[in-house]
Amino acid sequence: MKPSAEDIAPPQKLYDTVFFCTYFANVFMLTSFSLLFRFADFVESLGGDEWHLGWIVGLGTVGAIIFRLVQGAAIDRFGAIVVWVLSLAGLIVSILLHVGVTNVNGWEVYAIRFLMNLCVAGVFGSWLSFVTLRVPEYKVAEVIGVVGSSGFVGMAMGPVIGDWIFGTGLDLDVQVDQMFYIAAGLIGASMLCAVAAGIGEARHPHTDNHMGQSRSSRPHPPGMRQLLQKYHPGFLLVVAIVMGLTISLPGTFLRPFAQQQGVENIKLFFLVYNIVAFVSRLTFRRAPEYLGIRNTILLGLFFMALSMLLYLAVDSAGSLLYPAVAGGLAHSFLFPSVVAGGTAFFPRENRGLATSLILAMYDTGQLIGAPLVGISLTSARYLELPDYPLTFMIVCVLILLSGLTLWLMYGRGDGSSLRRRSASVKPA
Repeated sequence: MKPSAEDIAPPQKLYDTVFFCTYFANVFMLTSFSLLFRFADFVESLGGDEWHLGWIVGLGTVGAIIFRLVQGAAIDRFGAIVVWVLSLAGLIVSILLHVGVTNVNGWEVYAIRFLMNLCVAGVFGSWLSFVTLRVPEYKVAEVIGVVGSSGFVGMAMGPVIGDWIFGTGLDLDVQVDQMFYIAAGLIGASMLCAVAAGIGEARHPHTDNHMGQSRSSRPHPPGMRQLLQKYHPGFLLVVAIVMGLTISLPGTFLRPFAQQQGVENIKLFFLVYNIVAFVSRLTFRRAPEYLGIRNTILLGLFFMALSMLLYLAVDSAGSLLYPAVAGGLAHSFLFPSVVAGGTAFFPRENRGLATSLILAMYDTGQLIGAPLVGISLTSARYLELPDYPLTFMIVCVLILLSGLTLWLMYGRGDGSSLRRRSASVKPA
């Protein structure tokens, strides 16, 4: 569908000062987030194992899902910048609260992880809404891809900092505390960039993001139930769940898996993963426009399934490169396509709610996936079966089944049925 003249944004609207403030805010945010890929070391310092790790991470995701239910309406009502900055402030508090936890079985560790995930949800949902509201619909996947490449920069840097912290030879408790302090400081830097982006946007407001309206004059957004009754992304919600399960898996379980394989440092995996994802995200940023949303998602699912199989070949630090390359390619194709495809079913003025819905499904994948992976690992050990290989095979089959279903539901060829359904949505 050819964009109308009024939908075409001038170049500076895409890549201006506000864009770069947003970009670096996400770099700092994801550096902090990926530094916490060492969360398994925190659980270990409390006397826990993968069983505890899976349940803490999984149940903590409930906070993200709950916040998604109100976040979209808050973004559409008060503006993405307000939600973004407040979420970053709450994230600093939640990260620092981990320092006082002493019991892996106490309610405190679950409550703090709940709060942290709630704030992370607020950050991701608000910055995504912020950047997508600044561009016409046909540019959404591209701008998500370009700004999202900042996340790959951050996720490459975080594990390097983590390996440095945990390679100092200090007591594990001291190393864990240092991890949380540095992570909180990085979020502080992210918050400064977010504030700068908000100031820049306020100086050059756009008519479609409520920046120039008073709070009382903004239309009251409908609730999630009302929107879902009228607009529905269909099976893309299931794909978003599978995406959440698979993309979050390395960040939670790669550390204990690598230890089992005799690999102490995980920075090589995340460096390669994020370099590949960064380069491919920029190189193929217009893939959804040329290949279609459905085919781009299928390509991402293929590489994600391949990465699960390649984990079976890991026996050294060097062999971590195989799943890292496949996983990076999968991430670069999947995330912007699923978000853009899902939000395209909704009117533009409800983009905040639509983005929150897709991200809620992503969080649901982590909610379901982390405990199930922990249960799978412990059950396999109890039955004297290969723990990680069996788990990777199960996840691979799940990915392939979701890809097959998506292919069958949205037709063959270029996936034009998916484009027609999203293009048919008009503002209410």
